[in-house]
Order: sequence, then C-alpha cells, then structure tokens
Amino acid sequence: MTRMELGSTEQLSIEAARTYLLERAGERGVALEVFAQRQSSTSVQAFGGEVSQFKLANRQGVGLRALVGGAWGYSFSENLSPAALDRALDSAVENAQLVHPERGAALVAWGEPPALDLYGEGLSGVSVEQKVGVALALESAAKEADPRVTTIPYGGYQDGDIHALIANTEGLERTDAQLYAMQYVYPLVSEDGQTKMSGDWQFTREFTELDPTRTALSAVEKATRLLGARPAPSGTFPAVFSGECLAEVLMLFSPIFSGRMVEEGKSPLAGRLGETIASPLVTLVDDATLPRGLSSRAFDAEGCPSAPLTLVDGGRLSAFMHNQDTAARAGTVSTGHASRHGYQGTVSVGPSNLMLLAGNTPAAGLTGGLTGVRVTGVSGGHAGANPITGDFSLEAEGFWFENGAEQHPLEVFTVAGNFLELLAGIEAVGDEIEWSNYSAGAPAVRVGALGIGGS
Repeated sequence: MTRMELGSTEQLSIEAARTYLLERAGERGVALEVFAQRQSSTSVQAFGGEVSQFKLANRQGVGLRALVGGAWGYSFSENLSPAALDRALDSAVENAQLVHPERGAALVAWGEPPALDLYGEGLSGVSVEQKVGVALALESAAKEADPRVTTIPYGGYQDGDIHALIANTEGLERTDAQLYAMQYVYPLVSEDGQTKMSGDWQFTREFTELDPTRTALSAVEKATRLLGARPAPSGTFPAVFSGECLAEVLMLFSPIFSGRMVEEGKSPLAGRLGETIASPLVTLVDDATLPRGLSSRAFDAEGCPSAPLTLVDGGRLSAFMHNQDTAARAGTVSTGHASRHGYQGTVSVGPSNLMLLAGNTPAAGLTGGLTGVRVTGVSGGHAGANPITGDFSLEAEGFWFENGAEQHPLEVFTVAGNFLELLAGIEAVGDEIEWSNYSAGAPAVRVGALGIGGS
C-alpha cells in the first residue's frame, strides 16, 4: 500500500508506521530514527482470598528522533494515522531547530546483533484464569505457611508481551520480541507486639516455571526471621552484604559508570580509566545477552548490538558505558548502552544486567569469625545515595553476629559510607550470585569496615 492510498485517519501498525515515516523523511531529506513499541500486559493482585485488582493493558506508539544540523529533536505519537505521523515528524524537526548541536551526533547502520530468544512459548495458551490462580495461590500459601502471618499487603502476578523496532534513514532495521511473567508476595508478620514485613519474587520467561508455593514460603521465612529484632549498635564494624542487597547498591551507583555522567563531570570515576578503584576480588560486568536477565536485549535503544562489557576487571576500571554520541565525544565506540524509557523517552546511557562476578568463598566462610552485621536489605536510595560523590546513607535491615554465629535480627538501622570505599574494602566474595528485581546481581561479600547507626 502506498502513502497516497492511505486514509489520513487510518491507524497503521507500528511496522507500517515505521515504513511510512522513513519514506516521508527520505522525501524531505531528514535524517530520522524511529523507535516503536507495541505492548500488552496483565496485572493481578489478590487480597483476602479475592482478586483486589485486575488490569489488562494494550499500548503502542512511535518515538521519533530527527537529526538536523547536528541537533536532536524528539517527538512521539500514539496516534498512528498518517496525518498524526506527519505532525510528529514536523514536531521532531522543529524541536531539533530549537536546541544546540551535539558534537558526535549521528545515525548509524550497525552490524548484526547476537541471536537472543527472549520470547519462546512462555505465555502461549496461558488463560486469564491461570494468571489469576497464581495471584490467589501466592496469598493462600503465604497465609497458611505460618500462624504469625497477619496479612499480605502486597502480592500478585504480572506479565508483558513486548514487540519493539528501531529503524533509521541510514538503512538500519531492527525488530525485537520478548515476554516475561513475574510473581511477588510480601507478607506482614507479627509476634509479641513486633511487626515485620519482607518478601520474595520470581521472574521468568516461561509461565510454567512459576512456583507460587515456593515463593510464598521463602517470603514468609524472610519475614519471620526479622521477628525478635533488637536495636543495632552504633559504630564501625566488619560486615557481610547479602548478594541481593549488594545488587541493589550496585544499581543505585550504576550511573558512575555512564559515559554521559563522566563527560558532564558528575562521576567520581572521571579521568580514572585504567586505575585501580576496587579490591582485586571485584570484577563487574554488564551483560545484556543473558537469556534470563530482567533487562536483556539483543540491541540497545539505538540498534547497536549488545555484548558483555567488563567495567571493573580485577579491581581496575576498564570501561565506561556509552551510547553512540557519548562514545564519539570520548573518542571510542558505542558499547551498546543507549537506553530509552519507551517511545516517549529520550536517548541516554544506562545498564542492562549489571553483575558482580562470583568468587570462591562459601557462605559459611564469609561469616566465619564475624563480629558485626550481615546486611540483608537497604532502602531509601532515592534520597540516600549520591552517584556524583559516591556517598550513601541508607536504611537497612539485617542480623548481628558474634564470633561467626548469628545472634539476632536488628531493628532498622543506618549504613553509611562511600561506594568506592566499599568496593575497595571487599575482603571476600561469595560463590553464588543472587539477583535483585532491579536487574542487578551479586554474590554476598565481606567488607572490613562499615559505618552503622543504631536506633
């Protein structure tokens, strides 16, 4: 179907919209990138043995990025009629004319990405009733697991089926399809007037792998272990971070490895490439090609092929994350880390699956002889973590140890320090990676000193 045959109000598919926009840009001599997504999702929450919330959502749209005189202009449209797409193209060009040029700005027709199946048969034939059943089973299993469970404030199921494409006037064409299913449950437990809450979750690309009972039992165990908490002491002590907790800290400070943060002078690592910045036990990798990674992708938001990137190699800073523009200004090549928050967002730099590689110390070896804390969770990162300085002051939960033996859980306390000093102080690294739901993974680690503030 040619452009002249289309009605001005006819809604196109994202594939047809891509073709239409590139043709129009070609006619006008405009350098253009098209980023489009089509997504369907299901969300189910349960409370009191009933479905408390059920949502089915379908959304699609296109994001345009025009390059005019070295400047980027953005626009987007969820109306995929030809008339609306023409208006979006006009807006992108006009917006580019209102901003300053960026050195190194360019559209690229990248080479082929790796083969990565993130779709498969994961949700094929799965009924709405089955999805609802997961949410109800989570709540039921958690409530029945222990009499100290009083309620389940948060619990449910969600999934997504996402199709995306990226194309530009340099000849690039990329398509991507991926899906996921996820369950989560956070029980509230109470004993002797003390109330605690913790939880667990499971992410998969195959619905049949979901195990509501296992997740619920794990969540209840995590919550009940916090009962009997006592005030934490204040001071500086040796500490062990659980893998999931350290993964959350890694993601909080991932911006320090961004090429954009470096060029803006906002990273404490600026000018330190090749230097030792961490313990020799630390090797930090960002890998978008993990088949089961939460943020896996065959290519980034500009279509650049994904590949594992070692950021810290045996304690030495070996690379920064770059998109095409930041790489050009830094005199290097894109690392495939262009990020974009959907078709409404702008292109920036961001991690995918960030992980600290496992070491060879078993769990018992990490806490052996420990008189100090085992930190199992942190919160308050939006206000308590500063990627520009590396400083942090976070609320935490965990356990007190004496001579290697766990004594009791701790009331909420504060951990404070500097991220780079934390990495430098790692004395032992565990042998098993745990993943957080922030697309980061790490093994448990032991550090020589950590500032603790008790209640």
